[in-house]
Amino acid sequence: MKIVITTQVRENYGDAERPYWKCKGGSVFVVPNLTVAQTLKVKEQGIPTLKALIETRNEMFEEYVVDWSILDNDAVVCEPWETPTDLFWTSGRWVAMRTIENGEYGYMRREVASKTEEYEMEMGGRQANYRVVYTMRNGDMVTGAQVQEYLSKAA
Repeated sequence: MKIVITTQVRENYGDAERPYWKCKGGSVFVVPNLTVAQTLKVKEQGIPTLKALIETRNEMFEEYVVDWSILDNDAVVCEPWETPTDLFWTSGRWVAMRTIENGEYGYMRREVASKTEEYEMEMGGRQANYRVVYTMRNGDMVTGAQVQEYLSKAA
């Protein structure tokens, strides 16, 4: 089983005095591979915490949870061009991880096979200890700090 959380993003194209909000898509978060007992625990205790970790609001931007559901592990949760973010309870914290494949819908240089992002979730949508690793088509793994230098040498 898995828990799937869907969000809506809105941006204010006006200002604080005269807001003009536009919807700009959203995100999909997945708590994967749960037992029945874990699913019930997350449903009862984790959803309010996850909402507080995901949701963010200020006068120009907001992201908020619009829905959540419990699905089978093999259920499709988003369109093929979208990449959900997996959430894991690790060492007393919620950790988010997303691997973006650079395939048919990819936007990265052709040398890049995938990009993996990971961070510890903090209240109000903040991220701590953000890390990114690029996996190249030749199998090399490069950190975010190293990727530009690596690609310039490969060119």
